[in-house]
Amino acid sequence: MKKLILVLVVLGFFTGCPSKKNVEDKKPEQVKPVEKTIADYIKIKGSYAGYIFKDGSRMYLARKKNVDQIYLDSPDGKVFELTSGEDAVGGYTVSPDESKFIYVTSKGGNEQYDFYLYTLKDRAVTKLLVDENIRYEDPRWLNDDEILFTSNEVNGKDFYIYHLDLKTGKKTLLVEKSGYNSITDVRSKEDFLFYTFVGNNVSVPYRFRDGKYRKIRGASKERSYTPVGYFKDKILMKTNENADMEYLELWKNGKKEDFFKDKWEVESVVIDRDSRDRAVFCTNEEGYSNCRFYNNGKIENMPLDKSVVVLVRIKNGKVIYRTMNPDQISSPEAIDLETMKKITFGYRFSNGIDVTSFVSPELKKVKSFDGVEIPYFIYTPKNGKPPYKTIVYFHGGPSSQFRPYFITTFQYYLNKGYAIVAPNVRGSWGYGQEFMDMDNYKKRMDSVKDGKAVIDQLVKDGVSKPESFIAMGGSYGGFMVVASMAQYPENYMCGVDNVGVVDFVNFLENTKAYRRKLREVEYGPLTDKPFLRSISPTNMVDTIDGALLVVHGANDPRVPVSDAYILIEKMEKAGKKVEKLIFDDEGHGIRKMDNRLIYYGKSAEFIESCK
Repeated sequence: MKKLILVLVVLGFFTGCPSKKNVEDKKPEQVKPVEKTIADYIKIKGSYAGYIFKDGSRMYLARKKNVDQIYLDSPDGKVFELTSGEDAVGGYTVSPDESKFIYVTSKGGNEQYDFYLYTLKDRAVTKLLVDENIRYEDPRWLNDDEILFTSNEVNGKDFYIYHLDLKTGKKTLLVEKSGYNSITDVRSKEDFLFYTFVGNNVSVPYRFRDGKYRKIRGASKERSYTPVGYFKDKILMKTNENADMEYLELWKNGKKEDFFKDKWEVESVVIDRDSRDRAVFCTNEEGYSNCRFYNNGKIENMPLDKSVVVLVRIKNGKVIYRTMNPDQISSPEAIDLETMKKITFGYRFSNGIDVTSFVSPELKKVKSFDGVEIPYFIYTPKNGKPPYKTIVYFHGGPSSQFRPYFITTFQYYLNKGYAIVAPNVRGSWGYGQEFMDMDNYKKRMDSVKDGKAVIDQLVKDGVSKPESFIAMGGSYGGFMVVASMAQYPENYMCGVDNVGVVDFVNFLENTKAYRRKLREVEYGPLTDKPFLRSISPTNMVDTIDGALLVVHGANDPRVPVSDAYILIEKMEKAGKKVEKLIFDDEGHGIRKMDNRLIYYGKSAEFIESCK
C-alpha cells in the first residue's frame, strides 16, 4: 500500500543556415536523455498526518529536507517550516483551542520518544517531557493546559498512565498497571479509556473512573478489544470476540448492540469527539480500503476511490485521512462531512519523473503446501517480455500486511525491467484471526513455505525463471529474506536484509524490555532456546548460495544490531558472499534522506549486479 516511461525533452538545432535550394535541410540532432537513477526516485516526496485549523490553515508532516518535519500552509499561501532538527518528528497532537501542539521525536531512531510543546503565536518550542532513558507515548489533551500520557519510566517495560499539568509541570501517576497500555479516549482526568496489548492481536479493554481502572464489562475472551471511544452514551468497541474478523459494537453496562459487521475486517475508526454522534470507519478488503460514514443512525459509503486509506481524525466538520495508491504520490486529504466535497493539501514533489506511467499491481492467490490460500500482489514492467528477474518483497510484522501503496523504489526497479511480487504469507494481518495465528511459535517455517508456493506459481505462469529471484525485506521481512535464501538456495540469486530478525535467541534477549513478552507470544519463549535456534537464519547460512546485503541501524530498539553482526560473521566464516551497511544514527529503518540515498543506492548497485 508502481515502470516509468520518462518524459523526454528533445532538443533540436540547426548547424548553419543554408540558403541554396540544392542544400538539404539538416535534421535536428537529438540529445540522449539522462537515465533516471534510484536517487531520483528516492527524492520523490509526499506528506501525511494532516490537520485543518478553523481559520483554514493546514498542517502536515513531510520530508522536504533530510527528515520528516511539521509544515504549516497559511490561508494566504505562505508555507512555514515549524520544526527543524537532525531527527524526524514522529507525530503531533493539537490542543483543543488550536493555540499549540505537542510533537514527539526520538534521537537517532532509538524510539525513546520525547514530548515538545510548540506555541503557534510566538513559534516557541519548550521541552515538555524529555529523557533519553524513557519512552513517552499517547499524549492526549484533556483541555488546553492538561494532558494524559503513558510512560515506561518506572521499570523500562510497563507503560503506566500519567496526568501532566502543563502550567505547573506537575506529573501524577493515575494507572499503575503492568503491560503495554494505550489510551484511546478521554473525557476527563477522572474518566478515560485504554487497553492493554497482550500480544498477537489479543488485548484487554479498561475504563478508568472514580480513581480506579476496571475491565470493561463484556470482554470475556482472549481476543482483540479496542475501546475506540465514548459514542453517544455508550462505548464504541472494535473487537473480534465472536468472529474471525473485527467488527464494531456499542457497549454499555455489559450489554452489546450491533453497530457494523461485515465479512471484511474493520481496520480503523475515527469518532467526531466534539459531537460524539458521528464516525467514519474503513474495512480492509483484501488490502484495499472501503470507508463509510455513520451519521444520524445511517451508514453511507464515503466518496473514496479504491485505495489504501489511513484515517487520521474528525475535526471542525471534516474527516482527515491519507489515501495511498500504488501509482500516486500521497498527501493528506479531507472530506467535508456536510457537503462531501474533497480537499487535497500538503506537499507533493515528483522530482521531474512522470508519475502517470507508474505501475499498479494485480492481486492474485495461490494454495500453499497445506491448501491454505496465500494472497500476493504482482507488479510487472510495462516494457520488456517475461520471464523477468523478480524481486520478492516480504513485509515486516509478522502481523502486518503488504498493501498496494506507493513505493518509489518499486517504480525504479519496474522501470529497470524487474517484476515485483509482494506476498501476504500466513501470519499477516487483514485476513482474520485464524490466518494470523497460523505462523505462531512452532509453525514459524510454514510462512517460509508460503513464499515458496508464490514463486513456484510465478514460474508456472511464465512470469519468472526458477533461478531468477531476489529477496528483499525488513524486520520480520528480513527473517523471511534470509530463511528463504537458505531453504530454497536454487531460487534466489541474492537478497537484501534490512534490520532483520535473524537470530531469535539474541533478538529476544536484547530487544527492549517492553517488547520482549509481546514477541515471545509470537515467536516462542526464551525458555525454548533449541527451537528458537532451529528457526534462526544465522544457523542456516551453510545452505545459502546467493549474495546477501545486510543493512541495520546501530540504535535499533526493536531488533538489536547484534543480530546483523552475528549473521555477517557466520556468513563470512562459511565463505559466503555478504556485504554490510550499518548506520550509526538510525534505528529500526533508514529514515534520514542522506542515509536513504546511500542505502538505496547501494541496494540498487547490489541487486543489479547479482547473477
